Amino acid sequence: MKWTIQFKLVVLFSVIVFIGFSALLILSNKVAQDNMYREVHEDMVQAKKNLDIALNQYFLIQNKRISRESLETLNHELAEQIGSAAGGNITVYRPNASPYGSTESGNNVVNQSNFPDLKEAMQSNIAYTTAADKGQITASLSFPLQIDQQLIGIVQMQKDYSALYKRNVRFQNTIMLFAAVIFVFVFIASIFISRKITHPIRVLTKRSAEVAQGSLNADIQISTKDEIGELAISFTVMIDRIREQIDVIERERDEVEQVQARSKVFFDNVTHELKTPLTTILGYAQILRDNGFTDEKFFDKGINYIIKESQRLNMMVADILEVSVSSASIPAYRFERVHVSEIIREACEDMSIKAGKYNMGIHYELEEHLYLRGDRNKLKEVFLNILDNSVKYSAVNSIIEVQSFRVDNLIKIVIRDQGEGIDAEALQHVFEPFYQDKGTKRAEKGSAGLGLSIVKNTVERHGGTVEMQSNTHEGTKVNICLPGEIDT
Repeated sequence: MKWTIQFKLVVLFSVIVFIGFSALLILSNKVAQDNMYREVHEDMVQAKKNLDIALNQYFLIQNKRISRESLETLNHELAEQIGSAAGGNITVYRPNASPYGSTESGNNVVNQSNFPDLKEAMQSNIAYTTAADKGQITASLSFPLQIDQQLIGIVQMQKDYSALYKRNVRFQNTIMLFAAVIFVFVFIASIFISRKITHPIRVLTKRSAEVAQGSLNADIQISTKDEIGELAISFTVMIDRIREQIDVIERERDEVEQVQARSKVFFDNVTHELKTPLTTILGYAQILRDNGFTDEKFFDKGINYIIKESQRLNMMVADILEVSVSSASIPAYRFERVHVSEIIREACEDMSIKAGKYNMGIHYELEEHLYLRGDRNKLKEVFLNILDNSVKYSAVNSIIEVQSFRVDNLIKIVIRDQGEGIDAEALQHVFEPFYQDKGTKRAEKGSAGLGLSIVKNTVERHGGTVEMQSNTHEGTKVNICLPGEIDT
């Protein structure tokens, strides 16, 4: 059987309150009884004094002395007179415990076991006893009458204290009712208080179960400023940390999957790109081996193809090595203070010869004194690659514009062409190794699609960014942003 914390708290509170009130009731009952018997005792003492006074006054008024004869003749009147003064029922007994006014036979002797006080009075002692029966309580006071130390009679007074007893009972009932009401109130209050105390625990238990089921979106609304509140805060922080770690793991998993996918594409493309020239070289080599020099014209053609494909293969291997080096964790860069505009100017002049083959012009507007720390050769290769792509895919008789300028502490290079443009889908992949847009109308033989991948790696190794903007039939713009020297 599962006992909840709330149930334990309610039982604990109830038991504590029950024990407390039980002890209170027992104590109050004892105190009430002690008070009642103390009042009876005090009243008996006062009654004895009143009886002594009334007894002396009675015989003084009667002008008689106390003796057996006077007690025998005046016992009824004496009992009425002093009884009214003391407020009780008076009985006068002979020394043998038989009432005066009756015969002295043994049948009239009172049973002393019923009146212990009478027995004490027969021994010349003053005593009283109390007796309770069926909600009634009476007190019996007995004291001796002596002359010359001789016992001549006994006066017994019986007084009803039922009113006092009932008052004490009413007080006890009131205390019990009051205790019962308080106990019920405390019991109900303990239920509400324990529910309020254990509510955060129930919330935490529920949320813990949800987390155990894999739900990390548990919302814990606990605002108590105590240990439970601190536990709730710690639990929330723990969930946030777990969620963050899971997000990190998922991102790393996605990155690994993307790297694996890119690696597969990379090796597939490398295999495909290397297979083509090797197939050509192998085919011509086998034919030349079989035919020898019998066909000089075909021999020259085969040799030329082998040389060209070998050169193409060499270029692709060099590009692959360049991608590998640029992506390596250990940089093979020689950083120094370089003038960016000067590097761009050299690249533009170098590419102007190739652009002239297609009647293209390269116009550049370069801001002077643009310095940064970088590898001069690597940066020049970046600009050559971009300008080479602009020449390849721009329209004949078009203009390629190049600009460099400073924005705050950044150096920006913008290269625009008037080519075919790139569609949105291809634009997302242009910086991937071996990617070639199948929709382009002109692509130079020997291109393996590694140039822009090298550009991206090199720019990022210099702490910069590169992005490409293009629309079909509207040309392409490449934006390069590099960290420049801070002005002093």
